[in-house]
Amino acid sequence: MWGLIRKVAEKRRTRYVLGLVLGLGLFFTFPASAYEISFKLTPGAMLPILSAEDYYAPLGFNAFLETGVNVNKFMNLGLALGGFVMPKKNFDRLEEGVSPVMMFFPLGARIEFFGYPGSRMELAGGLEFGAAMGINPVGDAVNTMYAPWYRVYFDTLFRINPSFSLGLNVSWFDFQSHSWFGEPGLAGITAGISAKIKIETEEMVHRVNVTVEQDDRIFPLISSIYKEYQFGTLYIENRESAEIKNVRVSFRAQDYTASDFLCGTIDKLYKKQTAELPLLADFNSRILQFSESGDIPCEIVIEYELLGKKIKTVEPVIVSVYNRNQVRWMDPSILAAYISTKSQPVLELSKYLVGVARNSLRSGLNRNLQFAMYLFEGIKLNGIECKPDNSTPYSEYHLDGDMLDYIQYPFQTMLYKSGDVDDIGVLFMAMLEAVGIEAGYIPLADDFIVLIDVKQAESKVGSMLDGTDRAIIIDESVWIPVSMSTLKEGFVNSWYNAVTEIMDAYENDEDVSFYTVQDGWTFYPAVSFSSGSGSTERPLETLLTAAVEIDMSRYITTEFGPQIAALQYQIKEKGMTVDLLNKLGLLYVRAGIYSSAIPVYEKAAGMGSVAAMNNLGNIAVVQSRYADAKMWYERALAVEPNNSTALKGLNRALGQLEE
Repeated sequence: MWGLIRKVAEKRRTRYVLGLVLGLGLFFTFPASAYEISFKLTPGAMLPILSAEDYYAPLGFNAFLETGVNVNKFMNLGLALGGFVMPKKNFDRLEEGVSPVMMFFPLGARIEFFGYPGSRMELAGGLEFGAAMGINPVGDAVNTMYAPWYRVYFDTLFRINPSFSLGLNVSWFDFQSHSWFGEPGLAGITAGISAKIKIETEEMVHRVNVTVEQDDRIFPLISSIYKEYQFGTLYIENRESAEIKNVRVSFRAQDYTASDFLCGTIDKLYKKQTAELPLLADFNSRILQFSESGDIPCEIVIEYELLGKKIKTVEPVIVSVYNRNQVRWMDPSILAAYISTKSQPVLELSKYLVGVARNSLRSGLNRNLQFAMYLFEGIKLNGIECKPDNSTPYSEYHLDGDMLDYIQYPFQTMLYKSGDVDDIGVLFMAMLEAVGIEAGYIPLADDFIVLIDVKQAESKVGSMLDGTDRAIIIDESVWIPVSMSTLKEGFVNSWYNAVTEIMDAYENDEDVSFYTVQDGWTFYPAVSFSSGSGSTERPLETLLTAAVEIDMSRYITTEFGPQIAALQYQIKEKGMTVDLLNKLGLLYVRAGIYSSAIPVYEKAAGMGSVAAMNNLGNIAVVQSRYADAKMWYERALAVEPNNSTALKGLNRALGQLEE
């Protein structure tokens, strides 16, 4: 038989064998360094169930040698060479000299599609087509024929290892007998085994490579947001010998992270494929140790499955970090991160100052406003000064979102005894929030304005201000603005200066954006930093009270003086009436001037005013004169026995007298 094949080959060498060599040559001109080459041998049997004539025995034999290149993760292109030995029908009873078999030698191109539904399972299917030579020896003669052929096949393979697979093959083969269409000369089902070998033309490192690309250095100030917002990109490249599955990628940075934080997962990553994942981290407070910019050694932990085997690898990377004070003003809300209510030095000073305020509170005046005065004057009396930062001046750096500003934490401003306007503002807001007063801010071009929420509705602003000209109304709530550049001038001067600056900014079409600390915290959680030797110096109570009294006098004169003068003029012009006297007494109470309110209410009480009697009782309770309070409530009840205010006040006074 092999002699016969040799004979045929010699006859058709120019037309056939050279074609094979040319085809193989073209195939191997692919850039081999970039592809995976596969070789598959498929021996089997054929059932010629459909043929031009009832010519063959029920069973024949075949084998295919296929080679190809994986051009992507699911397609292989290449060549196929086959051989068929088909016994003829009744081959054992043929005439002498007639060959009992027909032979076919198909050669052609192939396209295959494949996938990996399981860790070790490979499914493949493809189409092969080309020209085939059929050989029918008859005596000393050899009849040959050439015709197109095609084959559709399906493989189920088990991957012994990434390079070798073994499985079953089934196909439909069709030899067309000198025509592209029509009755086939040989057609039927083939079935057999498949053995596939894969050869890498590029050396595989048998690992997963990781590359880190940072968008920017890490800002320790906002390190907590990196659990949700990426600070870079991870590029995960599969350099293993097969696809990998169930990939989990985590980040850790030695002592600077609280855990191995999951950056993401990948269901499947094919060989030589690269996937992108966000770079996320769970940084802890140790990141605030960076007083200078620098780098930290980190690790990317990669867990995956390769052909069902679980693998864990750790890749070292370097991540760059800014120093703990640096920030960009792209979003001014970021300042909220500096403002923490947990810094011990800030808490201690704030509580001390408010404690002093409680001993001197004027019951008729807004509590938040009085507390703010004590906090502001406490900063000044603690020796803290507002000084421009020559290295990163506020007036220049806060206007450019690309520049790296340096802002002090509240603790640092207390320690250094000075700061730029934004540093002072951050300290003041931290102290306000520490005692439960909501704060906000307006970064003007040349000044930093802190706003104090006095918890007063716009509709009742008259109880604390002479109109709304010296307040900022936001959502019908009253906020008091205070300038940080005039810290040394005291609270009220800084308040009125802030009002003027805001109005000028509006008139000049400057940016007057308002931010609240608590809104900022929703995006930028507060960072508590107070390491080192803290400064817990406290101003003397007498000096603090005296400074606030100066503020209080000016405030009362400015806000209540015009209203008091107007009522006094009406009394002079229209005479004393109960209504005018009670209004004047109320203004004195709101201003905290009880010494002036008492004689005014006494005149109204002498005119039979129950409201005046109750107010005199209320003032006596505030001043701890409970016997006088009892007397005034009893006088009110003598006029109106069921007056609820007098009844409640009398019970309270009697209770105090019994203690």
